[in-house]
Amino acid sequence: SRASLDGRVWSQSVAAMTGTRQKPPIRFRALEKVRIRPPSLVQICLRRVAQQFLSYDKLELGAKQLEDVYSMLDLDIALPEAAARIGDENYWKRRTQARHRNAQVEKHGMSWKQTFLELELQETLEKLTIDYGAPELDALKQQVLASRLHVFQLEIGQFPSHLDLSFLFDALPALCTFSITYGNRRLGMDYERAMFGMKISDAQYLARNVRVSQCLVSLSLPCNMIDDELVKVLMGGLSYGHMLTHLDLSHNKIGDRGARRLASLLDPDYCIQALDLSDNQIHANGCMHLGAHLAENSTCQILSLRLNRCEDNGVSHLFQDLCVNKYLQTLNISCNDLTVRCLPYMNSMLSENSALAELDLSANPLHTEQEGHAEVGGPTLEANATMRPLEHSGDTGVTSLDGTMLDPIEESLAGISVTGPLAVFARCVMRNPSLVRVDIRQCGLPANLAEKISTTVKHRELQKKGIPVEAYERSKRAQAEASLETQLVEATEEVGDGQVEAEGEAVPAEETSRTEKEPEEAAVVVEEPAA
Repeated sequence: SRASLDGRVWSQSVAAMTGTRQKPPIRFRALEKVRIRPPSLVQICLRRVAQQFLSYDKLELGAKQLEDVYSMLDLDIALPEAAARIGDENYWKRRTQARHRNAQVEKHGMSWKQTFLELELQETLEKLTIDYGAPELDALKQQVLASRLHVFQLEIGQFPSHLDLSFLFDALPALCTFSITYGNRRLGMDYERAMFGMKISDAQYLARNVRVSQCLVSLSLPCNMIDDELVKVLMGGLSYGHMLTHLDLSHNKIGDRGARRLASLLDPDYCIQALDLSDNQIHANGCMHLGAHLAENSTCQILSLRLNRCEDNGVSHLFQDLCVNKYLQTLNISCNDLTVRCLPYMNSMLSENSALAELDLSANPLHTEQEGHAEVGGPTLEANATMRPLEHSGDTGVTSLDGTMLDPIEESLAGISVTGPLAVFARCVMRNPSLVRVDIRQCGLPANLAEKISTTVKHRELQKKGIPVEAYERSKRAQAEASLETQLVEATEEVGDGQVEAEGEAVPAEETSRTEKEPEEAAVVVEEPAA
């Protein structure tokens, strides 16, 4: 301005007349950069809109302005209002991480809104006590209606209220995965038998809900103390579940009669792909019925009978039926008290079945020392190596002493002395082209034989995945050498510590002997003048 210009001119003339030079003002650049500026009118308006968000029926703002409004919204907005009016993923991400720190959006369709609404509904159902009132029930129904279009899966870890969930299935048209455990999870010292497991009324409600559901594809009922009578009630709904592909009834009390009823779900009218009956009370009869229905099944790919009581009789019939099954890929029969008597049927199944990819036989006494001594007179793997090998395409043979051709399988087993059906089992497992995972831990097999089988199957898995076997073996050897060096270092340190302790114990002994000798010398010195 003109006034400031006149002031600068006057100050310069005064300085020239007096002969003094005026110093320039000191500039603080750091303070100039941190200059506080008042918010703009747009920011003030957006902040006001965020504070009064629920009072607006419709916001006609730009994309950037809406994003700013959502970033300033309160995270404690009532869930029915927030679910109906807010679709911004960043808002739901902030709200989910503030309330559920360990939430994994990958398990909920990669949507933060779906993640929050599913977790909130699960938590509300788990916290609903058996003495709930009308206000709690009304609030729950209102929450279900607000979340109806965004809930696809529910995993209820405990359900102490035993409430009829018909309103839940009727209001959630997209519910496709449902898992529930009735009763309380932890009671502490307030234990009561009636507070655990599923009741008959619960089974009736659930059967009705499964029957009317149109898109339920996965049902899990673990740890519900379901017995054969409850299975009979549940089959009233499961028999109509033609859309079910995954059924989990593990950790219950299902017996042979229940297994016989559930085996009907393996008929061609249904599309069960995974059936989990682990940790139940299924014996040989129930296992036989499951195998009979599996023989003609073309959809089931995973079957788990772990921790049951099928034993040799039931599993032998199962193996016979699996000889004609071409669709089962994973079979888990661990912890079923299987012995060497089921090995011939298993060997025939492994020879004829070309679809099975994973087999779990762990924790079954397939081989014991008594059986090994009883079969000493039988042919061993070393002797069988001279026999004609089974057909196996793609193997290059080596010549034995009598001129016959041996494939690498026979060559690798030539130095192992195992007899009887166990020898045939080893060859069948190692020759099966489809098996990529076999678990034979805690089966009593000789260590060298178990190592050969595991290594061969692992190499087959690596080859199917396109991973070089040589690189895997090098890394395996490097890990073994590193662990051996670690063990040697630890052993050396232990030996050194032991020597130090031994030396420490020896030093006091020398000191005590020295102190014992010193009084004797003193006594001699004292007696000389007296003499």
